[in-house]
Amino acid sequence: MKSPAKELPLTPTLWRTCRVLAGPTRWGLLRHIMETPDRCVSELAEAEGISEPRASMELRRLQSRGLVNMYRSGPWTRYRPVTDPKVASAKPLLAAARKAVAGWPEEETRRVARAFGHERRLKLVQLLQERARSGDELQEGGKLSRPALFRHLERLKAGGMVRRSRQGWELQANPHPLARTMMDLLNRA
Repeated sequence: MKSPAKELPLTPTLWRTCRVLAGPTRWGLLRHIMETPDRCVSELAEAEGISEPRASMELRRLQSRGLVNMYRSGPWTRYRPVTDPKVASAKPLLAAARKAVAGWPEEETRRVARAFGHERRLKLVQLLQERARSGDELQEGGKLSRPALFRHLERLKAGGMVRRSRQGWELQANPHPLARTMMDLLNRA
């Protein structure tokens, strides 16, 4: 039997990291770094078909989430898929990203990341960890307006995380490595 829903301090790191992973350019850059580490910004920009300044900005976002490490090599700035030990969620999320790159369609991975890319959606997942809930219960527990609740539920549904049942809304098992990792991280918090 599952433990009751815990009050998870919704630090922005987890949901913002998912929001970063949901971006097609950032996901593409991370994929390139995982496939061929130690590439410089100009090589990554070319591989992704974007300008160097944009690549640099997007790479900084990945680095700020603890997913990549930047280092200088002569005049070049290079990136490798090494996590920041100060970001507790980075290591499991990078491991999930590696598995996703190896065997899952990019769009599916990005849908899962978008599903977890808002603090209120994390709160809804928390509420559903204990049991299925009605829309009214989720609206009250999540402190959401009706339209906002259904926007968030639709995003979770698109990411394969929730479904409607006779009892209302419930979590559904999603085998995607990012979904499983996120659920593990939420259960540990």
